[in-house]
Amino acid sequence: MDEQKFVAGLKKKFPFHYGLGIGDDASVVGSHGHFQMVSSDILIEDVHFRLQDISQRELALKALAVNISDIAAMGGRAQYFYLGLGFPSRLSGKELRHFFTGLSQGCRKWQVELAGGDYSRAQKMSIAVTIIGQSQKPVLRSGARPGDLIAVTGPTGESALGLKRLLAGEKRSPYIRAHQRPQPQCAQGLLLSRYANAMIDVSDGLLLDLSRLLAASGTGAEIAYEKIPVTRSFQRACRRYRFSEKELVLAGGEDYQLLFAISPRQESRLRKTKMVYYVIGRVTAGRRLLVREDGRPLQVAVFGFDHFREKPAGMK
Repeated sequence: MDEQKFVAGLKKKFPFHYGLGIGDDASVVGSHGHFQMVSSDILIEDVHFRLQDISQRELALKALAVNISDIAAMGGRAQYFYLGLGFPSRLSGKELRHFFTGLSQGCRKWQVELAGGDYSRAQKMSIAVTIIGQSQKPVLRSGARPGDLIAVTGPTGESALGLKRLLAGEKRSPYIRAHQRPQPQCAQGLLLSRYANAMIDVSDGLLLDLSRLLAASGTGAEIAYEKIPVTRSFQRACRRYRFSEKELVLAGGEDYQLLFAISPRQESRLRKTKMVYYVIGRVTAGRRLLVREDGRPLQVAVFGFDHFREKPAGMK
């Protein structure tokens, strides 16, 4: 079983009668002329992070950022959140204070508030954030239509490159910063709610997250690899360390860029806003996801990170 089939099974077993439940970046419930969004994510020590690789302040910021990204991915504005924290006794009170210093910085940066939560001692550190947001027009994964363009708000693969360098013992690089300090695309998500037909954030890999959007929409897609934004410095780093550039770009994950489907007509309107994005493909009627490079089929061995198929290797 893979994660997508598992989630589909849960959705069937637990129907949600108040709005949109399991299966998107957040649940959506209509409330007094707007839509309320709720999303929850867990970060677990030695699965999603190693304590020797990241400070408590950065860890708090990252935990908050990845949850805010779920709200942005549906065209919403995050408002407040609840925190469940399992904190190991081997860590000091000073480190706990550093964690909440980072959390406070994130609250100011992204204009969200801590509403409550729970705290417990634990063998390993775990961080569970439940975030609440609001939208006038939620963008679901299920809205893509044949003929839509597929676009992404920025480069992918840089966080995965940073993770590989961390695991190799490196401490500082722009790619490590990209991995440790993700930036949710809040303003872009709000703007795209006026134009996009479907949207998702790139958390588990460009192709895996795109496949989730396509499955929800009942469509397929063709992607042109050469249109995906890849910097020359990233290419040089991949060659230097002998990493597969294409694997990182297509399957790396944890970039938190927004991946969206948009009609050609709306894309021409979006272009006038001057928002930065890159058209990388097109939605098709068939249910296949094809990747081409300069017109030739590109074989992709790995789509992205799947908790049901991957063995934890220190970090997600």
